[in-house]
Formats: sequence, C-alpha cells, structure tokens
Amino acid sequence: MLVDGDESDYGGSKVAAERAVVEAFGRERSLIVRAGLIGGPGDHTGRTGWWPLRFGRAAASTEPDPVLVPDVPGLDVQPIDVRDLATWIVASVEGGRSGTVDAVGDRQSLADHLEAARRVAGHTGEVVPVDETWLEQHGVNPWAGPRSLPLWLPVATHAGFGARSGGAGRAAGLVPRPVDETLRDVLAWERSRPGPAGPHGAGLGPDDERDLVAAARRR
Repeated sequence: MLVDGDESDYGGSKVAAERAVVEAFGRERSLIVRAGLIGGPGDHTGRTGWWPLRFGRAAASTEPDPVLVPDVPGLDVQPIDVRDLATWIVASVEGGRSGTVDAVGDRQSLADHLEAARRVAGHTGEVVPVDETWLEQHGVNPWAGPRSLPLWLPVATHAGFGARSGGAGRAAGLVPRPVDETLRDVLAWERSRPGPAGPHGAGLGPDDERDLVAAARRR
C-alpha cells in the first residue's frame, strides 16, 4: 500500500489498486483509466505551469533574462488536459464503458512542448540549452519539485515515458484539446492566483537560474 509521501513502490501500488477494483466490481463493470501527465488550470505541481509562466516572465522583463532549457533529444511528453480527462471519464461512466484505457495527450517532443510554451507566452528572447549530463552534474532535478526543470526526465531511465499510444482513448471518445490551449489557460491561472509570484512546486529560483546560466556560458 502506498502511504502519503512514499513513492518507493508507486507502480506496484497502482497495479494493486487496479486489481482491487476488478476484484470488487468485476471486469465487465470496471473502467481502468491509466492517465498520463495531467495538467492544465489548477496544476499545483507546476509541471505544466512553470514553463509558460517562466517564458512569460522573461518576455515581460525590461532586462535581458535568458531562460535555461533542457536539450534532450528523444524525450517526448504527452500531457492530458484535466478538463478533457474529467469530461471523458464522466461520460464513460455514464455510458457504462469498461476496460483498460491509456488516457494520454498528443505526443510531442519536449523541444516542441517548450516552443509551444514560448509561443503562448509571447517569448522571443534568449534560451540557453543544456544537455541532461550537464544538468545532472549541476544538481538540477528532473520532472518537478525544488530546483528542477519540469518535464525533463533522463532518457536512459525513462525511454518511452511520453510515447504511449492514445489510440484506445481516441477510439473511446477522448478528444484532447490543442496543447497551446492548455498552456495558455494554465498560464492565465498561474497569473491569477493569489500569493507570491511563481508556480507551485517546481522550477528554479531566479538567482539559482542566473548562476546556472552563467555556468553554462562558461563551458
């Protein structure tokens, strides 16, 4: 059983939960939804909000504000907008759908996702790309959490992570909205929320990022 804050057996706990559902309700009455990265307005992890907000902050700056970005060829992402996922789950339950479905967004490279985040934020300034070996050597964390570059994952240990087939979900009526719309709306949500500027739970602090940019330029 997965306890709060302990992700040491995250995968095993999810499998156990799926089995418990099937055992309790029967396969013909069970809908197992294997969602990918869930994002959009209300994403308190910062995984989908940090990049458009960071690019937006750089675009609005009156001083040069280069953005450190991960350069990781071969890494794909496929976030699913929480609104699309929730709408589809409710409709599936009301329609009596059963089975196991990967509910994922459209697959795109991390580089293309970052370009989409730049686009919705109106950013045309400088980016400083660094590879994952450099990021690991400088103590930058992957995925989310403190001192991280969100959505970056080491390819060596996460090959195929963002490359799941969404065919079954599409055939079952799941229609993801364009990623630009999700990023634009999560950016508006981040900007509207009360409290200190900056997204929840992810990213680099301004001073830390400036130091890392300076280190990258000294290579």
